[in-house]
Amino acid sequence: EGIDLAQKRSAKLDPRLAATAALVRSDAIFADIGCDHGYLAIELMRRGAVRGYACDINPGPLASAQKNIEQAGFSAQIQTVLTDGLQGLEQYPITDVTIAGIGGEVITDILKQAAFLKKPGIRLILQPQSREHILRSFLFENGFPIFHEQALRSGRYTYVVFAAEYTGECRKLSLLESYCGMLPEQHTAESKEKLLRTAGFIKDIAEGLSHRGNAEEAAQLLTVYQQILTITDNLLNN
Repeated sequence: EGIDLAQKRSAKLDPRLAATAALVRSDAIFADIGCDHGYLAIELMRRGAVRGYACDINPGPLASAQKNIEQAGFSAQIQTVLTDGLQGLEQYPITDVTIAGIGGEVITDILKQAAFLKKPGIRLILQPQSREHILRSFLFENGFPIFHEQALRSGRYTYVVFAAEYTGECRKLSLLESYCGMLPEQHTAESKEKLLRTAGFIKDIAEGLSHRGNAEEAAQLLTVYQQILTITDNLLNN
């Protein structure tokens, strides 16, 4: 009965986690950071992962994850780890890292503290809840170019999930690139919706800067705002 329950739960990954799972390689040794109840880790084992580390900073969710992993029959393959971000995981032969459901700034901080990721072959699958522009900029400036990005709807909101790998090639993104990523290339309703939400976010920031007397910075952001509106006008018409 426990295994059936875990199967039902893993089959009901929300669209964010389902999109994250789809980008993990089938023979991965994965680390799921901020694993919560362990459903993503369980699903990755079902999809062919070799081994996994379900990691969380909070003992409560980790205990819940441990219980669900046991019920799903993966205790031998998935090790739960109480840790802050990726700290201490350099000792494991990890191939794929998933971080989903937390803010882009927090994900950036986690990656900054994990120097061992700076080697080819480790795939980062990241699903930020907010401030994607900070995470995109960090990845490109530190040699982790994003090679896949998609927008998806989950509940009332649209999110992005992207995959990156270390190449050592660093470059600074333009403001437009940092806010839009690869979404302008994707002719989907979800991409358009996400870009329009991003435009609204940028406009709010620009207005705040303007009120505080930062006219030059506000003007730069308003230019990006207008560029995004132009992109979204063309997105589903070509």
